[in-house]
Amino acid sequence: MKFTTNKTTLAYAIGTVQKIVSPRSPLPILSGILFEAHGNQLTVTGSDTELTIQCTVDVETEREGSVVLPIRYIADLVRYLPDVPIQFHTLPESTSTTITYGVSQVNIHGFGSEQYPRLPAVERGTSFSLAQDALKEMLRQVLFAVSNDETRPIFTGVLLQVEERQFRLVATDTYRLAVRRFQLENHPEQNINVIIPGKTLNEVARLIGGSGEDITIVCGENHAFFLTGTLKIASRLIAGQYPPYEQVIPREFVTRTQLATREILEATERASLLVREGNPVVQFSLQENSCVVSVQTQAGWIREEVSGTVEGEPLEIWFNARYMGESLRALGSEDLTLELTGPLSAAVLRPSGEENYLSLLLPARPPKE
Repeated sequence: MKFTTNKTTLAYAIGTVQKIVSPRSPLPILSGILFEAHGNQLTVTGSDTELTIQCTVDVETEREGSVVLPIRYIADLVRYLPDVPIQFHTLPESTSTTITYGVSQVNIHGFGSEQYPRLPAVERGTSFSLAQDALKEMLRQVLFAVSNDETRPIFTGVLLQVEERQFRLVATDTYRLAVRRFQLENHPEQNINVIIPGKTLNEVARLIGGSGEDITIVCGENHAFFLTGTLKIASRLIAGQYPPYEQVIPREFVTRTQLATREILEATERASLLVREGNPVVQFSLQENSCVVSVQTQAGWIREEVSGTVEGEPLEIWFNARYMGESLRALGSEDLTLELTGPLSAAVLRPSGEENYLSLLLPARPPKE
């Protein structure tokens, strides 16, 4: 293998795939990334066997070939290389790669590429496309609610549904729920109902956006694929049945308020400063034309009044301040609607005037006196 490229191109390709590669993988070959030069293109692949990311960039190829190089050395090396033409040269039947930059050289011992996991072939499945920026925003609004508890794998994923032209993403950790809907321009041939790991979608959100190009999503029997012009991501699906989330969304409310998102978020964050230890629980008191955010601890007390429109009964309710803050930041709107059915029932947050997104948050227990 022999090709020439530049620092910017190389850093982009490696940076795209390196986050899923562990330098301490129990399988040494999985601590590296795969370089494949074909034609005038370089394809760089990273994998942990469950998730595979592949990035293709243009290079000047003199001899085709492939090699696996350890991520801990190649990623750091590229970061410190000068901005000059960079040549990779691997001799036939060798896993040792010489990298030439200017009049200097470095040699890195790698692995043969034969055993490295390849990107799975795109399964015959149902596909659809949408703008990258639209998907990135949808993911931002639901990924905060994904669980990190590996003992309940269903909740570490995001439910992806397509029914005719309606595309839905749903995430919950059983304390919070986020539902985002989007109308596709064209509907797929078949409906889709799959669970995709949150880890995968975090990588998708990191890598896409800022481009007018669409992203194509293909859902097969065992894998989901995310495809753009230079990027391919393949992920195993999570097996199982997602819980019937629609049943936990309240349909009637006793109190509804409209508030400025930034004001209530900042009030919540300031109140939480006094309850950093343990469970950061903050009280919300909905009164006529205002919401009072307050907390009293051994460290002191705080009371902030945020003006707004309140309809229905006055109500006092407690929330985990961190969970509330994450829910508020996900709204992406200047104003919000907060709907409540009682002090012990889940609250529903929506961007004001927006019907395609909601998040649900369970109340917290009041702190013991």
